[in-house]
Amino acid sequence: MPTEQDLSAEYRTVMGHFPTGVVVVSGISGGAPVGLTVQSFMALSLQPRMILLSVDRGSTSWPLIAAGGKLAVNVMAQGQEGVAMTFAKSGTDKFAEISWAAGPETGSPLIEGCQAWIEAEVAQTYDGGDHVIVTAHVLAMRTASDDDSQPLVFFRSKFRQLDQPALVAG
Repeated sequence: MPTEQDLSAEYRTVMGHFPTGVVVVSGISGGAPVGLTVQSFMALSLQPRMILLSVDRGSTSWPLIAAGGKLAVNVMAQGQEGVAMTFAKSGTDKFAEISWAAGPETGSPLIEGCQAWIEAEVAQTYDGGDHVIVTAHVLAMRTASDDDSQPLVFFRSKFRQLDQPALVAG
């Protein structure tokens, strides 16, 4: 009979077969920028415009962002693996080497070079086991000016690049 540890490892492997984008969620706490890397992010609703993300309960950055109630989601572009890794670590000054600007609606950090950004206000949080499920209302958004930029993709526990042309939907 498999142990809980075996099942957790198998679950991680199976879920790793689903490619995801990578985002950095950022906010302001006590006048200072804070942020964390998140894989579980998606559009939730068009009317009203809402997003959904899932944050590890062990995060030390999320409670600081949640207390302010406003955030930015920075969609990482290909080549920003180092940024994603920086924001995945705890206990460091994540913004020390990062260029960013305050968002127009919330003042949340918008990271230079990202593919797109969304500023939002937290609507609700829900229990998600060892994660917190967050819904938020979109306040502002923009895509990068470089239409040729590619997203940072995470697949099978590694960052990947899209290297094939887009398929035409039939």
